[in-house]
Amino acid sequence: MNAIRRAFCTMAALAAATLTPASAQEWPARPIRIVVPYPAGGNADSAARALAEVVSASLRQTVIVDNRPGASTIIGTDAVARAPADGYTIGLVTDSHAINEAMAHLPHANEVLGAKVPYDAVKDFMPVSGVALVPLVLVVNPRVPARSVKELVRLSTAGKGVDFGTMGPGSPWFVHLHQLRKLTGADFVDVPYKGLAPANTDLLAGQIQTMLMPVHFAQPYIKTGKLVPLATLGGKRHPLLPDVPTLAESGYPGLEITNYFMFVVPAGTPQPVVERLTREFNAALRQPAMKEKFALTGDPYPAEPAELAARLRHDIKAYGDVLQATLK
Repeated sequence: MNAIRRAFCTMAALAAATLTPASAQEWPARPIRIVVPYPAGGNADSAARALAEVVSASLRQTVIVDNRPGASTIIGTDAVARAPADGYTIGLVTDSHAINEAMAHLPHANEVLGAKVPYDAVKDFMPVSGVALVPLVLVVNPRVPARSVKELVRLSTAGKGVDFGTMGPGSPWFVHLHQLRKLTGADFVDVPYKGLAPANTDLLAGQIQTMLMPVHFAQPYIKTGKLVPLATLGGKRHPLLPDVPTLAESGYPGLEITNYFMFVVPAGTPQPVVERLTREFNAALRQPAMKEKFALTGDPYPAEPAELAARLRHDIKAYGDVLQATLK
């Protein structure tokens, strides 16, 4: 981050320190904006809109969703970093937030991501609350002669490898592919796509053999026999797929992956405002109706800022290790 940005954040922090109780009580005095760095209609967008509706009612203030896609989420996230630290701009970030920060320190990062990362994922933001946990499942096309992870690994090493769909270098799917490859010794061949939908189309058609999918997205295809699940990647079996073993149960312990969405605000946002946002979003996420609203997104994820900050730091290190070994 350049000197001007750091000076701005310092000034914002000083302003927050002098916030009076009356000022905190006046918030929110105008509409709040949630910046989603993905197109309208996707899982991140639908989750943000579901929460915006509930929190708008509880705060008695309009909460709008502003879609700012592009450049591996950098465009939208930078808009949040540059916004005034006053509690009126919130950003939704995903695993890509940690990946972008890890990649920012690697050669050719700009070429892979499509833009320079102009902010620091840790120093320029404050976590507010979780949004969703996105559990993953390893699936194959039914015509693939493998019904377990070990059988898929053997199949991949016996021939010319197994085509594995990802969202391309710099995406969580790309990182997870290499994590699985290292853990299992499988010969997975990276086949990049511009999104989950086209990758799923090719997997259903048998153009690729396997990929990771969000459990909630894959479950209807699994239920109808269009995809075959081999293992989930969480620490325990998922309720939507109770008969599907975990990766550890499949003979490959040591790797647990669950993707996530969370809310952040610009660094220097007044602490009373952050605490209010945390309470409001976590209360909304705990409402029973939110599970239905997140049906195709993931599991509602109420979480405190300290947990989210620790998760982000861990992921930057973990993803950075993978990226350094794979992107030369």
